Amino acid sequence: MKHEKYFISVGEPWDFESQDGQNIIKGHILSIKSNQCVIFKSNYSLKFGEIKGDVLILTPRHKGNDFSDLAGELVVVNGSLLLSEYNTELSEKELQENAKFEIIGSIRKEQSPI
Repeated sequence: MKHEKYFISVGEPWDFESQDGQNIIKGHILSIKSNQCVIFKSNYSLKFGEIKGDVLILTPRHKGNDFSDLAGELVVVNGSLLLSEYNTELSEKELQENAKFEIIGSIRKEQSPI
């Protein structure tokens, strides 16, 4: 799962635009901390106001959902931009404390071309 390509379809902010187009962020999963926390690295730097970075801390948006659903479906997420360098030693709590909430969207695996 770590090297598979994923994309986030951004719902909020509604006017989000990236190098991949309107409301899309492409990248891959760096780490699955738990069924409630995924570390996602975009293929490029993201900018939200005055802050930028390429690592998002994703958590399920809806109660009862978790990232075990990611295997075959999309997962609706809250995304926070990590404000420091990613370190695998950081706990979920430390990651959340060093991140700023920026997006609401859904993540799913990119489909391979036929």
